[in-house]
Amino acid sequence: MSENPVDPDLQAKSAAFMAALGLHQAGKLAEAEAAYRDILQRWPGHIESFHHVAIIALQRGDLAQAEQLLRRLTQAVPQMAVGWSNLGVALLRQGRAQEAVAAQRKALEIDPNFAGAMKNLGNALRELGDNAAAEAEFRRAIAIAPDADGYNNLALALQPRDSDAAIAAFRQAVEIDPRHMKALASLANMLRLQGRIDEAREYWERAIAIRPDIGLQLMNGLTVNPIIRSRESIEASRQRITQQVAALREKKLRHPALEEEVFSTNFFLAYHGRNNRDIHSDIAKLYGEICPELNWVAPHCKKPRRAGGRIRVGFLSQFLRRHSIGRTTRGLIAELDPLRFESYAIFAPPLVDDEISRFIREAADHTLILPKKLAQAREQIAALELDVLFFQDIGMEPYTYFLAFSRLAPVQCVSFGHPDTTGIPTMDYFISNDLFEVPEAAAHYSEKLFLLHDLGTLAYYYKPEMPDPVKPRSALPVPQEGRFYLCPQHLFKVHPDFDDMVAGILEKDKQARIGFITQGSSHWSELILERMRQRIGHKNMRRLHLIPPQEGPDFLSLLRSADVVLDTVHFNGMNTSLEALSQNAVVVTLPSDQQRGRHTQAMYRKMGVTDTIARDAEDYINIAVRVANDAAWRADLQQRIAASNHVLFEDERVVREFERFYSTAVAALPKG
Repeated sequence: MSENPVDPDLQAKSAAFMAALGLHQAGKLAEAEAAYRDILQRWPGHIESFHHVAIIALQRGDLAQAEQLLRRLTQAVPQMAVGWSNLGVALLRQGRAQEAVAAQRKALEIDPNFAGAMKNLGNALRELGDNAAAEAEFRRAIAIAPDADGYNNLALALQPRDSDAAIAAFRQAVEIDPRHMKALASLANMLRLQGRIDEAREYWERAIAIRPDIGLQLMNGLTVNPIIRSRESIEASRQRITQQVAALREKKLRHPALEEEVFSTNFFLAYHGRNNRDIHSDIAKLYGEICPELNWVAPHCKKPRRAGGRIRVGFLSQFLRRHSIGRTTRGLIAELDPLRFESYAIFAPPLVDDEISRFIREAADHTLILPKKLAQAREQIAALELDVLFFQDIGMEPYTYFLAFSRLAPVQCVSFGHPDTTGIPTMDYFISNDLFEVPEAAAHYSEKLFLLHDLGTLAYYYKPEMPDPVKPRSALPVPQEGRFYLCPQHLFKVHPDFDDMVAGILEKDKQARIGFITQGSSHWSELILERMRQRIGHKNMRRLHLIPPQEGPDFLSLLRSADVVLDTVHFNGMNTSLEALSQNAVVVTLPSDQQRGRHTQAMYRKMGVTDTIARDAEDYINIAVRVANDAAWRADLQQRIAASNHVLFEDERVVREFERFYSTAVAALPKG
C-alpha cells in the first residue's frame, strides 16, 4: 500500500473518502465499510480507507479482523502513529494488555505529543494494575488535550487509592461534558460508596434522563448506604428497595448481559441486623427475569454424574489472595484429602499475584483463571465437569454474584465468606456450623442449611505468628492516656445499636478511650462520628479516636495493645476475632440471632472461655469496663485464652467436616 506522490485522482479520492466518512460518523457502519471498500477497489493504496475499515472492525467487536488489518497497516506505514495506537486498542480488548502497552509506546515514539495514545497507554497500564503509571499518562494527555474522556480515565486510575481525588476528576469530566454517560454513572457510584446516597441518585437520574440504561435504573433503585445513618433509616432503606423491585419488575426490562450493566451488589444489606432471605430472593428474581441468560446450565449438569472417580470440588472467588477470603480458603484446599477429592482453585478476575494466591495455586490440583466475560467463564467452568462448586463468597462483588445464577455443577454451595443468604435459586446449600446457629436458623436462608458439627470456626486457619518485635502502645498511633478500648472492625459494621454500648462505656469509665480504624472513604468516618456525636454529645467526642489502618505485624501489635477489644453487634469479626484471640487479646461479644452475629461466641464456646460473651447490651458494657479496669481478671482471661486458642487454628476437623458435606451432597444427587 503506497500512494503515488503525483496523484491525478486526488480530488475524486478526497470526495469519495469524505462521503464514506460522513456515513461512518452517522453510525451507518455497513454502508461506510462498503464505501471504504469501494474506494480501495478503485484505489488499492488508499491508506485512510484501509485504516477506517480496520476501525469499523474494532467498533463492531471483530477484534481478530481489526488486529489483522492494523498489523498490515503498521507494516505498510510504520510511521503512522494512529495505526499503532489503534492496534494497541485491539490488543487490549482481547485481554493482551502487555502487547497493547508496547503498541502504544511505539505510537508515542513516533509522535511524543499524541494525547490519544497517552490515554490508550494509560488504559493498558490500568488493566495491568499499574494505576500510578496510568495516572501519569492520563495527566500527560490532559495537559495536551483536556477533555472529558481524559478526566474520566484519570478518575478511574485514582479510584483505588484516593476516592476524593477520583470524585473531583469525575466532576471535572461532567463539567466539560454534562452528557458524558460513563463519568455520570461512575461519579454516582463513587458517591454511593462514600455514603453520599442522595447526591449519587441525582447523578444517576441525570444519566437516566439522557439514556435510561437498565443498569442505571437498577443501581439507582437498589442502592444501599454503606454507613447506616440511624435505626429508622434501616427500615426506610429496605422499604424503598422492596418498592423499587416491584416497580422495576412491572417495567418488564430485558438485557442479555446484565453483569455488564450492574457494577455493585446489595452487600451492605448484611449489616442491617435483619433477616435478608425475602429481600435477597426478590432481588434475585428480578435479575433472573431481566436476564434469562444468567440461568445457563452446564451440559454435564443435564445428565447423571459420571461413575466412580474422585469428587471434583471447585473453590471460586475473586479474593483468593491476601484478603480475608484467601486466608479462610487456603487451608480448605491445602488439607483436602487427595485420595477422595480433586481440588480446583478458580480465580475470578482480576488475578492478584501475591503469596496467598501463589499458595492456593500450588496447593490445588488444578487452577483456572477466569476471563472477564461471564459467558466465557461459564463455558470454562462447565468444561471442568465439577461435582461441587463452592463459592467462597457471594454478594461482595457482581462478577461471582451473577455467575452464581448459572447451574455450573450439580451441587452449588456457599458459606460464611459473606455470611448472608443469596436468594439465588441455583444455590443449593448454605454451609454453616451448629455452634454458629440458633434453632430456627433454617428460616434465615433461601438455600438448604447444612450444619457442620462442633467447630469454633469454618476455616482451616493458619495461626498468625506473634509479631517480632511487638510494638508497644507508645509506638502505635493510638491514645496513650486512659484505658484503650479498640473496635478493629470495618466502619460499615458499626450498627446504631453499637452506639448505645459506646455511650454506656464512656459513661461508666471516665478514663475510657475508644478507637475505631479508618477504612474506606474518609466520608465514612465523618458519618460515623456525626452519628456518635448525636448519641454521646460533643464533649465526649474527644474520647473517640480514629486510627489509621495497620497491616500485618503492626495490626497484631495493635490488637495486643488494647485493654479490651470490642466486637461489633449483628455482624461480628471472623478473621479479626481469630487474629485477636491468636494474640491473647480479650474480645467482648454480644451474640445476635443471625450467623454473622455469632462467630466470636462460637470461638469462645469451643475454647471453653465464655466470660466475655454478653447476655445483652448492658451486660456487654459491664464486661467491657471490667476487663479494661480489672488488670487481674484481664490477665487471667488472657492466660486462659492463650491456653485454649489452639483449638481454633489448623484444625483438621474443619476440613473433614467440609468433606462430609461434599460426600453427603453428591450422594444425595439423583441417580441415573
